[in-house]
Amino acid sequence: MLTRLLLLCIVGLGGCAGSADNTEPPAPLVNFKSTLTLKTLWTAYAGGGTGDGYFKLAPVFYNDEIFTASKEGHLRAFNFKDGKQKWGQKIDVPISSGPGIGEGLVLVGTQKGDVVAFSDTDGTEQWRAQVSSEILAKPIINQGIVVVRTGDGKLFGLDSKTGEHLWIYERSRLPLLSLRGTSTPIVGQESILAGFDNGKIALLELDTGKVIWEAAVAISRGRSELERMVDIDADPLLIGNMVYVTSYQGRTVAIDLTKGKLLWEREISSYTGLDADIDYLYVSDTKSHIWALDRYSGEDWWKQEKLQARFVTAPVSIGDYVVVGDIEGYLHWLHREDGQFIGRYRIGKASITVPPLVVNDILIAFNSKGDIVALRSE
Repeated sequence: MLTRLLLLCIVGLGGCAGSADNTEPPAPLVNFKSTLTLKTLWTAYAGGGTGDGYFKLAPVFYNDEIFTASKEGHLRAFNFKDGKQKWGQKIDVPISSGPGIGEGLVLVGTQKGDVVAFSDTDGTEQWRAQVSSEILAKPIINQGIVVVRTGDGKLFGLDSKTGEHLWIYERSRLPLLSLRGTSTPIVGQESILAGFDNGKIALLELDTGKVIWEAAVAISRGRSELERMVDIDADPLLIGNMVYVTSYQGRTVAIDLTKGKLLWEREISSYTGLDADIDYLYVSDTKSHIWALDRYSGEDWWKQEKLQARFVTAPVSIGDYVVVGDIEGYLHWLHREDGQFIGRYRIGKASITVPPLVVNDILIAFNSKGDIVALRSE
C-alpha cells in the first residue's frame, strides 16, 4: 500500500499517475514511562523544508558544520556546536535532492535536472550542469567525480571542478511504474554501489561507469504493473564488505560486496531505509513496523508494531537506542535490545520524512517545514 508521501510515476512518459492516500489512520501514541531525558542543545530554521513531496533533503555533517537544503531553494550552513548560521544561499529553482558534500563543494539536484555546486566555505555558486531528468537522490562526490542518479534510471559521472559529463550509465529497460524516489548511491574510492527501480543493485567502476557485478534484491511478480513494482528507493548500507539493501514489495538482503553473492535474505518490504550497529540491522517496513535483525544471519531479534501507519522514517542507531521520526512530528526512541519505547520528543506538528542525522551522541532532526533541532540524551 502506498503512502500519501509517495507517487506512482509512469517512467516511460515522465509523468505521474497520481497519489494514493493510505486511509488507515496512524496508530495512537503508546503510553509508557519515559526512562530517557532528552536535552535540546539548539534549534534553527533552514528557510523551508522537505515540503509535502517525497524529497530526500536530509541535513549532512561535515567539518563541524551542518548543511541543509530546502525545497524552496535555500541552502544553508550552521555551526554544529551552537546552531548559528554561517552562510545562506538561495537558488532560482526548487531543490529536490541534497545536500551532498565533499572536496570543498556542496551539491544539490533540482526537479529540472540541474546539478548545482557551491563552495562549502561561503555558498558561492561554482558551476551548474544539466542531466537527463529530475534528481531525487543527493549527488555524491569522490575522487574528483560527482555521481548523480536521475529519475529516469540513469547514473551520470561529472567532473567535480567543471560539471563536465565524463560518462553515463543507463539501464536498458525500466519498469512502467515506479515509486517517486530513488536511492542514493554509495561512492567509494574506486566503485559505485547503486540500486534501481527494477529491484537490482549494481557495482560499477567509478572512473568509467562500467558494471562490475549486478544482483537481484527483488523479483518482479504479479499480474499488474502495480503488483510488479520492486523499487530500491531506500539507500543501501555498506559495512565492511557487507552490503545491506531493502526494496519495495521485495526483500531485505545482505550481499558480499566483492563477489555480489547473496549472504542472507528476508521477506521484508521497505522504501524508507535501514541502519545498523555492531550487532543488529534495523529496518522500517511499509507498515511502519520496526525490525531488528541479526546483522550476520538475518534472524529476528525483535519487532515493534505499535507505530503502524505513522509513516516512520528509516531508523537510525545512536548508542543504546534506535530512533525514528513520524508523520505527526514525533521522534520515537526505542531500546536497541528489545524495541521497547523509552523516550519521545515532538519537534512540531509538521511531519518528519527524512531520518535524523547522528553525530557521535547528538541527534539532528529536520521536519518538512524546515525546523531543525539538536538533541542529546542524558
